[in-house]
Amino acid sequence: MNPNELDTGMLRFTTGWDAAVVPRSIIALFGALILLLTLRAIWKRDCGVPAALLWLIAGAVSLTFACIPQQIVNSVMTTEYILRLRIVMGGLSLLVLLITLESIRKTRLQERYALLWVATALTILLCALFPQAVNLFRAVTGMQYGTAVVAVAFTFLVLVAFHFSIAMSAMENDRDKIAQRVALLEFRVKELETKLAEKEKSSGIKADRSRP
Repeated sequence: MNPNELDTGMLRFTTGWDAAVVPRSIIALFGALILLLTLRAIWKRDCGVPAALLWLIAGAVSLTFACIPQQIVNSVMTTEYILRLRIVMGGLSLLVLLITLESIRKTRLQERYALLWVATALTILLCALFPQAVNLFRAVTGMQYGTAVVAVAFTFLVLVAFHFSIAMSAMENDRDKIAQRVALLEFRVKELETKLAEKEKSSGIKADRSRP
């Protein structure tokens, strides 16, 4: 399906958006519920800053989507396909970059873990701002613009997952070494406690014998 056929089908689907009271009400209630629960978690300090930011954005998007008028929907759907895709990619990349930097500042996320997320966000942002940068990849693979960008993002996400797999493996090895050291220390502590108890017992026996 080409972009023009997709636009025509979506326009037919969104023609009656103003009359869709029940779906819009459900989406609005869902967004309001998300916002209320997120604000409650923030008030009680049960939620971190990155997670709270994500839930607030989700609730705000739901409310905005439920309240958007039909005219705006039609104007958005009639814009160029590539432009809409670039706007979505740019917004998502900025969101990922903002959350990553906030996690580094607030939750002390280590830079080596955040490096690939920052690289992924910047790469998608560059693809959104400069679509010509994807032309070489499109020429080699024969993909469309959207598919090429998804492929690039997927490659970086696979690298992120592989990086975290290596980090988790290293943490497992460190945990095994720590468990072995703790077991050895517990054995030595019990051995010292046994020797100390035997020494106190022998000292008590000697004291009893020295009494007249």
